[in-house]
Amino acid sequence: MSKALGLYQFSKKVHKWAGLLLSIVFMFLAVTGLLLVYMIPLGISDELKVGQAASPSQSIPMEKVVSIATSQGLPDVTSVEDIFRIEYRPGLNIYQVRFNNSQGVQIDASTGKVLSTNPDYSTFLITLHDGSYFGNWYRYTALTFAGLSLILLSFSGYYMVGFPLYKRIMARKKAKTLENIASGK
Repeated sequence: MSKALGLYQFSKKVHKWAGLLLSIVFMFLAVTGLLLVYMIPLGISDELKVGQAASPSQSIPMEKVVSIATSQGLPDVTSVEDIFRIEYRPGLNIYQVRFNNSQGVQIDASTGKVLSTNPDYSTFLITLHDGSYFGNWYRYTALTFAGLSLILLSFSGYYMVGFPLYKRIMARKKAKTLENIASGK
């Protein structure tokens, strides 16, 4: 067996087994990504409320947002350390506070009035999707391995398509050369 054919066979095996193993990771990322994209139509996320019309300069200070959000009596929410993220939505004039325990609070940015306190499954989906739910070992080991393996899969796929194509082109060129020799050209 030639060296090129051996490399082709090896590429097929690597491509097949790496693809099968990594399909679990890629399927997980695809499903959580789709759920994040369609979470409002699917009813997974609380619909965004609208605050009173005001300019961003009239927004309440961040300390007040934290104080209001943490004083809502939500389970396992007592301090700023329990906050996963605070988003300011200028078009709606609201602050959306997301907690580590998948709870959420929407606050009118100009009045400080609480508009909604509901479960926030999007935080859970985000942490699943980016891998932080499983810890840094998953994010920096498993996802790095998955990314590098995707690159390997791409190159082995290119080789698996390119090698037979190259062989056909070379066979045609050889056949044409033999034909020219046979006809005396």
